[in-house]
Amino acid sequence: DQDKLSAHQTLYTCLATLAKLLAPAMPFLVEELYQNLVRSVDSAAPESVHLADWPVADAALIDESLSEGMRLAMRIASMGRAARQKAGIRVRQPLGRVLVKTRTPQEQAALQRLASHVLDELNIKEVASLDSEGDVVEFSLRPNLPLLGPKYGNQVGRVRQALGKADPAQVAAAVRSSSPVALDGFTLLPEEVLVDAKEKPGYAVALEVGYVVAVDTRITPELAGEGMARELVHRVQNMRRSAGFDIADRITLWYEGGAEVERVMLKHADYIKAETLTVDLHPGPPEAGAYTEEQTIDGAKVRLGVRRRDRSVAE
Repeated sequence: DQDKLSAHQTLYTCLATLAKLLAPAMPFLVEELYQNLVRSVDSAAPESVHLADWPVADAALIDESLSEGMRLAMRIASMGRAARQKAGIRVRQPLGRVLVKTRTPQEQAALQRLASHVLDELNIKEVASLDSEGDVVEFSLRPNLPLLGPKYGNQVGRVRQALGKADPAQVAAAVRSSSPVALDGFTLLPEEVLVDAKEKPGYAVALEVGYVVAVDTRITPELAGEGMARELVHRVQNMRRSAGFDIADRITLWYEGGAEVERVMLKHADYIKAETLTVDLHPGPPEAGAYTEEQTIDGAKVRLGVRRRDRSVAE
């Protein structure tokens, strides 16, 4: 499709440009790269990479807004993966939504424009704005007595009372941004306040300076089924490699398992077949000669068998 063609063209441009940039340092290897990439498809190109013009950046092609947005998307995706890892949920298991709080409304708008990239990276269905980190995290505050004791002496009690009256979420945000905290006549340095954070039930949360990413960890039966389908695809792909199949080989796939495996196979048959290049999908024991493995997926036992189809038959 057009997205793949665009990706291939972008990759080609990057590799061809890189060949020219690396030519002085890696002359022979880069010459081979250039001959394969450029000369093989463009007879009008210079005969050697060492005869080509040095690449010149075209500033008109730089989209600063897109670059900033992609950096933000990468950061949110990284935080989302950290939250998933904290919850012990593998990336192949789809989740319902992720809540994101950015530093500015402009960043939030940019994130919405690039939401599809974040959702693909995290395998999550929906991204939503988070108004307050207090919606997903409970904060508690404590004075850092080894620092505050020598500084305030017998006024430490008043500092403790001021912390008890403060909004924990606001103080936590100030501490994370390394900003001083003004409380009831006292100005506390960030390191003088200890902040404890506890995630609310149903969320795994990652916090960075000014950013909050909360992954909704609740897994519905539908999400669980989709997660099993993705895991089955992963196991079949590994079996294809173990069986020595070519990447383009079509296969016949057999499966044996319980009621849940049967339900997932039937519901997600088109997805499984498309991802694994399966032409025929059969319940029941594999035929003689098939490559077989027994797997355990989410506690469910499943026996899988694959066999390469004759190419003339597959066509």
